Amino acid sequence: MNQQLIFNNDFYYAVDRNAVGFSCLVAGLKVDCFIPLPVQDKAEQFLLQVKDEAFTWEDKAELAIATDSYNGKGEIWL
Repeated sequence: MNQQLIFNNDFYYAVDRNAVGFSCLVAGLKVDCFIPLPVQDKAEQFLLQVKDEAFTWEDKAELAIATDSYNGKGEIWL
């Protein structure tokens, strides 16, 4: 486990982004990560699915952070 990266286990549905969001601390700085809601899915069901697969999404976020895949707002989109 990367000690410089800590996930906050704060999954939520971001209505304004139409995505599931969660955050992590990268060397002490908060980074927001988002997973777009698939067109065929309902927000509540997708949020539960993402929570069930939290470790997989956290691994994907860790890889995106390691490769500096931030957007212009400093966010990670998976």
